[in-house]
Amino acid sequence: MREIYKHLLITIVAIPALSFVGGLMTSENTYAATGKGSSAIFYGRLFVQYDNSDNSTSNNKKISNLRDDEGMGRVGVKGKNTIGNGYVFNYKVEYAIDISDGWATSNSTNCNSDANGKSPCNTFVLKQGWVGLLTPFGQFKFGSLESPYKYLAKHDIFHDTISQARDTRMISQGSMAHSSYWRESMLYELKSGNFRFAALYGLGEDPNTSITNKDTGIGIEYKNFFLPGLSIVYARNTDDSHSSGQDYNEKVTLTKDLKLQSGDKIKIWYMHEDIGVDSKMFTGSGNDGTANWYGIRYKTGPMEFQYSYAETDAKQGPTYDRDGYNIGMYYKLSKTSRVYLGHSKSDAGSGDGVNHNIESTLIGLRHDF
Repeated sequence: MREIYKHLLITIVAIPALSFVGGLMTSENTYAATGKGSSAIFYGRLFVQYDNSDNSTSNNKKISNLRDDEGMGRVGVKGKNTIGNGYVFNYKVEYAIDISDGWATSNSTNCNSDANGKSPCNTFVLKQGWVGLLTPFGQFKFGSLESPYKYLAKHDIFHDTISQARDTRMISQGSMAHSSYWRESMLYELKSGNFRFAALYGLGEDPNTSITNKDTGIGIEYKNFFLPGLSIVYARNTDDSHSSGQDYNEKVTLTKDLKLQSGDKIKIWYMHEDIGVDSKMFTGSGNDGTANWYGIRYKTGPMEFQYSYAETDAKQGPTYDRDGYNIGMYYKLSKTSRVYLGHSKSDAGSGDGVNHNIESTLIGLRHDF
């Protein structure tokens, strides 16, 4: 599999290389900016969700809640100031909120008890917070950032992962994968036509900062790869502080977009993950393994449907494997409001005595502004 990754990486970089270098100084460069002025936008995303899940228990006892335990509700401000000559100063500050229980903190934290020595319960929790500089040679960002591993090739009609697969522990989690944000970090991103490259580096050395100090991440995306509508993504995050076993997570995603004569749209995708830094997906010693995801989305009018299936292979042996599926849909009530529902289930191997089989059902309302 490592050789496949190497060949894919070489191919992705080589195909756009000549046009990319030649196009840096042209008007088609994504980051070339003209004109002057400033702008600021206040925005948000609100959820109210009812779900019935056993994702946070060890005895498979289902718990019902009316809240947004994923912390996907958002309020934020973003803006830019055009300097001129292709340079723009920009920024984004975004906080998680939960309008149902009042705490942006996960429900796994007991907010009614003495929080001394425990994770604090906060009404607002910082997600993204960065200042940056757009230049003719790329984008620079500094602060709290999403990694390219997380934001490239996301296929979710609900919140932030594949049909809430984190609820059923079928997709990699943690800052090295599809969750959380890198604090005290810097990001460089470059776009040219169908090609995009991003590199992330952790700078902080404070022992209280979880993702900092020499941790690295990269992401490469190429759209219309040989065929119209075919996209390929390669991403990798490496944990410099990882002391034993595989110190990185790596993924390759292939996506094919189709548009029917009726105007309906279909998205088919495949993702392979090689996981070494995730203590929740694989509970055996070393936390290593691989996952293969297959999915399809179908959009017609105001409705979109999704089905995805995952097969995992734990390095410690098949008794630690976890396979499962996700299914869901949403219906747009307006341009900014929608109702959604979904169900996900995974079956754990006999050796996974930590998480057992996990099942989650949800229905919710979302409004963007």
